[in-house]
Amino acid sequence: MDNLLKILSTRRWTGIVLIVLFGMIAYHNCLPNEMFWDDDDFINNNRYIRDFHYWPLWFSQNLVAGSYLVSNYWRPLLLTIFAIEWHWWHNWVYGWHAVSVATHILAAVTLFFLINRLFANILLALLTALIFVCHPVHNEAVVYVNSMGDSLATLILLSSLLLYTRFRQSQKPAWCSCSYWLALALFPLGMLSKETCFVLVGLLPLTDFLLLSKAKSFGGRVKQTAAAVWPFIVLGLIYVILRGTVLNFSNSFNFYNANNAFTTHPSIRIMTFFKAMTQYTGFLFFPYQLRVERQLPWGQSIFEWDVMTGGLIVAAMLVVAFKYWKTRPWISFGVGWFFIAIAPASNILVPINSVLYEHFLYMPMIGIALITVHLSLDWAQKHHIIPTLLKIFAVILGLFCAVNIHRNLDWRTSIGFYEQLVTYRPDDYRVINNLGMEYANKNIFDKALVTYLKAIALDPQNPVAYHNIAGTYRDTGHIDLALENFQKAIALNPNFIFTYRSLADLYWRLGQWEKCRESLLQILRIDPTDTNTRQALRMVEEKIKP
Repeated sequence: MDNLLKILSTRRWTGIVLIVLFGMIAYHNCLPNEMFWDDDDFINNNRYIRDFHYWPLWFSQNLVAGSYLVSNYWRPLLLTIFAIEWHWWHNWVYGWHAVSVATHILAAVTLFFLINRLFANILLALLTALIFVCHPVHNEAVVYVNSMGDSLATLILLSSLLLYTRFRQSQKPAWCSCSYWLALALFPLGMLSKETCFVLVGLLPLTDFLLLSKAKSFGGRVKQTAAAVWPFIVLGLIYVILRGTVLNFSNSFNFYNANNAFTTHPSIRIMTFFKAMTQYTGFLFFPYQLRVERQLPWGQSIFEWDVMTGGLIVAAMLVVAFKYWKTRPWISFGVGWFFIAIAPASNILVPINSVLYEHFLYMPMIGIALITVHLSLDWAQKHHIIPTLLKIFAVILGLFCAVNIHRNLDWRTSIGFYEQLVTYRPDDYRVINNLGMEYANKNIFDKALVTYLKAIALDPQNPVAYHNIAGTYRDTGHIDLALENFQKAIALNPNFIFTYRSLADLYWRLGQWEKCRESLLQILRIDPTDTNTRQALRMVEEKIKP
């Protein structure tokens, strides 16, 4: 044991190698996986990443505007990386997945350096980072390419915190510290990666107050912390103002635009968060049956077992945090980290588009991992069984890697993914429609038609399934049915550009030049910058000329 600590303390690259090794073991077999689900809107169909001439639009429009969609997301740095990757890899999935895995591993390495600098305990830092890099709850954020925003934002946030910690420990004034200015510069880059990096405005004061401030009194700590972190808070406020005005694409501060009991009653949202906390506890300590698109009914009563359980967990964590902030600040730090990092996804202040996702834990779980490892090391040192504890951790890490390796296969093919997911969500329109799309892409037209009809039955006011089933009718020679369903899609959404494109193509094949011209004009009405459509329009007008 002493030899291991000596090696780690003198050769930190040994710890880095272990983190990289375990990360590669956990995710090595995800590299051949197909890209689908939100990858279609974020990457595969996003024209903005395919031409660098669009780069100004990365900063002025929402993340999926290049796919003719509107979302609340504004992530220019993520789009920049996707654009670079597209020019490197195009459709070579190995490259896309390798970058995602590498970003996750880099975040774990940065966490290793941060924990070691904060606590001067290299074994604590290493075990925390190893749990982070291997934990199966992160699988969705790592294997699902467009979710790289989670690992990228976390990497930048941890780097900023590391540089800030280095500045505070150097005892230099902020104005002459390169580390301080670099930490400050990284903060907006993090928010350009994913909105959740905003939580640095809470994590930075938490870290400074509990672990870095040298003041003896509570008031002295507050004063020292405020003097150092106020520029970060100002940047955060500027970001909020921009997102609420010029960068407000679709009600940016309220992702859930329905008027119902959940959005209008904070008490229901709090109880629902308690329910989610029960689930999150299970994900963190017993990570099995992990999957996307979970349903969690809203909390209706404090006496529901999972509401009560989650409430007790939250209460216990808060009590412990307040009790030990002076004597065991690492406990308060870990608890505070969790709640600050989970706040954007808690639904308590602002209702969002989902109650529960595994990737919501990507950043928050760091606080729980730190507390768990610290308590384990304290207990093992007290009983002089550190070697035994390390063996236990090795077994746990091995199990985590095995779970990841198995779950990576769930994402191997789009059809396999959706067929498995539909067993859990048999009445989910999005899952059913996407499964139909994948059947159609693989020319399994009979299953595609049946699946699209089910999607239409689930949501007859959604134009997407009508558009998709029309494409399958077209490809199987049922032209009248194709035209009928394309027209239904347009009737439901007159700005559905994909249907106009399909109609223009179909009318071209049929030699119906006037109708083709009309469809092309509709495309240009929606997207006047489409040069290919302008060229096609000129060709059609040549056909129409007598």
